[in-house]
Amino acid sequence: MGKFIVFSLLVYCVIGCSRGGAVEDPEHAVSEQDTTYPVLEITTPTNNQVFTSGSTINITGKVSDNSIYQGTISIRNDATGVIVKEQNYEIHYIGTYNFSLSHTLTVTASTDFTVIVKFEDHGLHQTTKVVQVTVNP
Repeated sequence: MGKFIVFSLLVYCVIGCSRGGAVEDPEHAVSEQDTTYPVLEITTPTNNQVFTSGSTINITGKVSDNSIYQGTISIRNDATGVIVKEQNYEIHYIGTYNFSLSHTLTVTASTDFTVIVKFEDHGLHQTTKVVQVTVNP
């Protein structure tokens, strides 16, 4: 009976705790008691902020929740759909997390980018915020 329980937990973790088919962190247990969504604030950049080519875009903010699990910050070129920068976070059971990512963008023509910030908690609740920026040559 003990071997069956261990095997069941291993199968549960492979199915329920993984992304892309690989076991990540055994601490990612889904919490059915978690009924709240993460609260997400993007401090910088501001929506529709304009940068000059070669400038560094600083993405800062805060996420809070009773049980944060993971998050991602991405910068996507709107014209091509290409993700030019992505940062993944795996954080367990923290109530508040201050995030930051800096990236320098160089363009030859005016280009719009979307900053996408997503965080998920152990209840599988995900909050996403986006900010549009423009980079001029």
